[in-house]
Amino acid sequence: MMAPLVRYLIFPLWVRRDHPHYQRYFREFQHTQFLTREEVKHLQWERLRKLLWHAYENCTFYRRRMQEAEIHPAAITRLEQLSALPVLTKRDIQDHAGELLARNYPAAARVRNQTGGSTGSPLQFYVDRERLDSRMASTTRHNLWAGLRPGDWCARLWGARLDQIVEQGWWDWCRNTLLYRLVELNTSCIRRDDWRTLVAALRRKRPRFLVTYAQSACLFARYLREAGIDDIRFESIITTAEVLLSEQRRLLEETFRARVFNRYGCREVSVIATECEFHRGMHVNAEALLVEVVPDNSIPSSAGKIVVTDLLNYSMPLIRYEIGDAGRWAAEQDCPCGRGLPLLAEVQGRTTDFLVLPDGRWVSGPALTLVVADMTDVRQVQFVQTAPAAVVLRVVPGRDYGSQTVVELRRRLGQYLDGHTALAIEEVESIASEASGKYRFVINEVAAQQQNVPRGDRAHAAV
Repeated sequence: MMAPLVRYLIFPLWVRRDHPHYQRYFREFQHTQFLTREEVKHLQWERLRKLLWHAYENCTFYRRRMQEAEIHPAAITRLEQLSALPVLTKRDIQDHAGELLARNYPAAARVRNQTGGSTGSPLQFYVDRERLDSRMASTTRHNLWAGLRPGDWCARLWGARLDQIVEQGWWDWCRNTLLYRLVELNTSCIRRDDWRTLVAALRRKRPRFLVTYAQSACLFARYLREAGIDDIRFESIITTAEVLLSEQRRLLEETFRARVFNRYGCREVSVIATECEFHRGMHVNAEALLVEVVPDNSIPSSAGKIVVTDLLNYSMPLIRYEIGDAGRWAAEQDCPCGRGLPLLAEVQGRTTDFLVLPDGRWVSGPALTLVVADMTDVRQVQFVQTAPAAVVLRVVPGRDYGSQTVVELRRRLGQYLDGHTALAIEEVESIASEASGKYRFVINEVAAQQQNVPRGDRAHAAV
């Protein structure tokens, strides 16, 4: 009885007071998702043109950048011409944050936010208060594709400290029970007792939905199987924050008897793309974002670097922002759902989640983990590139692990690592998640160091 009360009374009253633009954007997104692809492009173009003029006239950084590139907003007459503008990097934001702020936006109209810095480069940025409402509307729209509505109890396995809702008193309890309705576990550092506590909470509330880091959900699924617990079920699982592998999807669907909806997003621009009910790829949140996949011959599988323009954030515009991820478009853009939103086939992870071999080839972490996916004597692996020609493979031993396992690992990985790359295999009891709770298949310490070198020293660092 409580869910309809929250959905139709408490939630609408709350957003009317705290997020006054939410309902307008939600109604718009519900309509525009079914526009044709050409109509979506036209909407993007109208919003991009307005944003470019705004940035040119009100942001010192963009005026200087456009002048240096000999580009004027009036000369850009279609979406494809935006590629003439240089990308915006994390280093640009760190070094020129003040110049990126729009001078016609008062401080009261914007909110400061920040990333967790899991790549070693924490980032602070600003979001319009109105943009926060449209981001919330986008999230609700994408949640609905998985069946999750405001008022539904939802389990969340999350690691980002910035997103945690901590109940410390009766008011916090009321707010969560009557509004957020989350059964939550911080997975940045978990113990076996935490899983037991979560199971008890899930049995009390019986949420039908789970929003989770992909790896956290897999760890929970394995715990349930080992403990012989088979009464934890969900209707839908939304995985995000990490690359979702095909065998992980199967594990979650089999363990929880649930449909899995993969999602891609980042804190800087919120939801970027999500699977719909047909799972033909991830539909881009195209009314709010312009996503580009910039070709890069060094990235395998016809993928490229993902570049995003936030079409609705004006206080600190992010135009052609290079997130640091690699992905590719779906070959078939028509989806049976009828939505005209473009489809991403996959996101392969951060550019620092690739091994970069001495001959210039990039090898993705998810691709490497697939090499050992059928080895029951290997429980978990992680690759760490410590030098241009040196890789450490961390292995959590599984059943029947032994010297023959090491031989087989070297044989299988030999076809990916050329003869000039040294492979060291290190047995470990466990592989910890990062402080954010995310798990990384590959840690490229060399690439991370180069990305954090000041711009003027990058050429030297790459030698």
